[in-house]
Amino acid sequence: MHHYRKTIKRYYALNEGDKAADGCTFCREVSGPKVLYETATMFIIPNRVKYDMFEGRRVIDHLMVIPKRHLGSIDDFTDQEKLDQMTIAGEYETKGYNIYARGKGSVSRSVEHQHTHLIKLSDKKPSVIVFAEKPRILFDL
Repeated sequence: MHHYRKTIKRYYALNEGDKAADGCTFCREVSGPKVLYETATMFIIPNRVKYDMFEGRRVIDHLMVIPKRHLGSIDDFTDQEKLDQMTIAGEYETKGYNIYARGKGSVSRSVEHQHTHLIKLSDKKPSVIVFAEKPRILFDL
Protein backbone atom coordinates (compact mmCIF):
# COMPACT_ATOMS: atom_id res chain seq x y z
CA MET A 1 0.00 0.00 0.00
CA HIS A 2 1.25 3.42 -0.89
CA HIS A 3 0.24 7.05 -0.49
CA TYR A 4 0.87 10.02 -2.72
CA ARG A 5 2.88 12.83 -1.09
CA LYS A 6 -0.21 14.95 -0.36
CA THR A 7 -2.03 11.97 1.16
CA ILE A 8 0.88 10.88 3.37
CA LYS A 9 1.21 14.39 4.79
CA ARG A 10 -2.47 14.37 5.74
CA TYR A 11 -2.09 10.88 7.23
CA TYR A 12 0.87 11.91 9.40
CA ALA A 13 -0.88 15.11 10.53
CA LEU A 14 -4.01 13.21 11.60
CA ASN A 15 -1.93 10.62 13.45
CA GLU A 16 -0.10 13.36 15.35
CA GLY A 17 -3.47 14.85 16.31
CA ASP A 18 -4.62 11.43 17.53
CA LYS A 19 -1.58 11.11 19.78
CA ALA A 20 -2.38 14.49 21.35
CA ALA A 21 -6.05 13.58 21.99
CA ASP A 22 -7.30 11.59 24.97
CA GLY A 23 -8.24 7.97 24.44
CA CYS A 24 -8.48 5.76 21.39
CA THR A 25 -9.31 7.23 17.98
CA PHE A 26 -11.63 4.35 17.10
CA CYS A 27 -13.39 4.30 20.47
CA ARG A 28 -14.32 7.95 19.83
CA GLU A 29 -15.72 6.98 16.38
CA VAL A 30 -18.05 4.22 17.61
CA SER A 31 -21.08 6.51 17.78
CA GLY A 32 -19.98 9.17 15.33
CA PRO A 33 -21.70 10.30 12.14
CA LYS A 34 -19.12 8.48 9.98
CA VAL A 35 -20.48 5.03 10.89
CA LEU A 36 -21.78 3.48 7.65
CA TYR A 37 -23.00 0.19 9.08
CA GLU A 38 -22.94 -1.61 12.40
CA THR A 39 -23.73 -4.88 14.06
CA ALA A 40 -24.05 -5.54 17.77
CA THR A 41 -20.24 -5.84 18.01
CA MET A 42 -18.68 -4.13 14.95
CA PHE A 43 -18.96 -0.93 13.00
CA ILE A 44 -17.75 0.14 9.56
CA ILE A 45 -16.39 3.58 8.80
CA PRO A 46 -14.61 5.03 5.78
CA ASN A 47 -10.86 5.24 6.27
CA ARG A 48 -10.22 8.95 6.72
CA VAL A 49 -7.04 8.71 4.60
CA LYS A 50 -7.44 5.92 2.08
CA TYR A 51 -4.48 4.23 0.49
CA ASP A 52 -3.80 5.57 -2.99
CA MET A 53 -2.29 2.32 -4.28
CA PHE A 54 -2.65 -1.27 -3.04
CA GLU A 55 -1.27 -4.34 -4.80
CA GLY A 56 -0.23 -2.18 -7.75
CA ARG A 57 -3.70 -0.74 -8.41
CA ARG A 58 -5.50 2.47 -7.52
CA VAL A 59 -7.76 2.29 -4.49
CA ILE A 60 -11.31 3.38 -5.25
CA ASP A 61 -12.84 2.71 -1.82
CA HIS A 62 -11.30 2.08 1.59
CA LEU A 63 -13.37 1.15 4.64
CA MET A 64 -12.52 -0.25 8.07
CA VAL A 65 -14.27 -2.83 10.22
CA ILE A 66 -13.71 -1.99 13.88
CA PRO A 67 -14.85 -3.85 17.00
CA LYS A 68 -16.93 -1.70 19.33
CA ARG A 69 -14.92 -3.00 22.28
CA HIS A 70 -11.33 -1.78 22.52
CA LEU A 71 -9.36 -4.90 21.56
CA GLY A 72 -5.79 -5.30 20.40
CA SER A 73 -6.14 -8.57 18.53
CA ILE A 74 -8.63 -10.79 16.73
CA ASP A 75 -7.56 -13.44 19.23
CA ASP A 76 -9.33 -11.36 21.92
CA PHE A 77 -12.71 -11.49 20.10
CA THR A 78 -15.71 -13.22 21.59
CA ASP A 79 -17.42 -15.83 19.42
CA GLN A 80 -20.05 -13.23 18.41
CA GLU A 81 -17.36 -10.72 17.43
CA LYS A 82 -15.65 -13.38 15.32
CA LEU A 83 -18.93 -14.24 13.63
CA ASP A 84 -19.76 -10.58 12.92
CA GLN A 85 -16.24 -9.88 11.63
CA MET A 86 -16.26 -12.83 9.24
CA THR A 87 -19.84 -12.14 8.07
CA ILE A 88 -18.88 -8.56 7.18
CA ALA A 89 -15.65 -9.70 5.52
CA GLY A 90 -17.57 -12.24 3.44
CA GLU A 91 -20.18 -9.70 2.36
CA TYR A 92 -17.55 -7.20 1.25
CA GLU A 93 -15.36 -9.83 -0.40
CA THR A 94 -18.28 -10.71 -2.69
CA LYS A 95 -18.45 -7.00 -3.61
CA GLY A 96 -14.81 -7.10 -4.76
CA TYR A 97 -13.09 -5.77 -1.63
CA ASN A 98 -9.73 -7.03 -0.39
CA ILE A 99 -9.49 -7.78 3.32
CA TYR A 100 -6.35 -6.67 5.16
CA ALA A 101 -5.32 -6.37 8.80
CA ARG A 102 -1.95 -5.82 10.45
CA GLY A 103 -1.00 -8.09 13.30
CA LYS A 104 -0.77 -6.96 16.90
CA GLY A 105 2.62 -5.34 17.47
CA SER A 106 3.18 -4.50 13.79
CA VAL A 107 5.37 -1.40 13.45
CA SER A 108 3.09 -0.24 10.60
CA ARG A 109 -0.04 -0.34 12.73
CA SER A 110 -0.93 3.25 13.65
CA VAL A 111 -3.77 2.44 16.08
CA GLU A 112 -3.59 -0.34 18.68
CA HIS A 113 -7.36 -0.93 18.54
CA GLN A 114 -7.78 -3.89 16.18
CA HIS A 115 -9.18 -2.92 12.78
CA THR A 116 -9.54 -4.61 9.44
CA HIS A 117 -9.27 -2.76 6.14
CA LEU A 118 -11.75 -3.35 3.31
CA ILE A 119 -10.07 -2.12 0.13
CA LYS A 120 -11.72 -1.93 -3.30
CA LEU A 121 -9.35 -1.58 -6.24
CA SER A 122 -9.67 -0.23 -9.75
CA ASP A 123 -9.98 -2.84 -12.48
CA LYS A 124 -7.44 -0.93 -14.54
CA LYS A 125 -3.84 -1.94 -13.92
CA PRO A 126 -1.35 0.90 -14.48
CA SER A 127 1.30 0.26 -17.11
CA VAL A 128 4.01 1.97 -15.03
CA ILE A 129 4.42 2.63 -11.30
CA VAL A 130 7.31 4.68 -9.97
CA PHE A 131 7.77 4.94 -6.21
CA ALA A 132 10.56 6.61 -4.26
CA GLU A 133 10.49 6.66 -0.46
CA LYS A 134 12.64 9.77 0.07
CA PRO A 135 11.58 12.17 -1.20
CA ARG A 136 8.18 10.52 -1.19
CA ILE A 137 7.11 10.27 -4.82
CA LEU A 138 4.49 7.96 -6.33
CA PHE A 139 3.44 8.04 -9.99
CA ASP A 140 1.18 5.61 -11.75
CA LEU A 141 0.43 5.77 -15.44
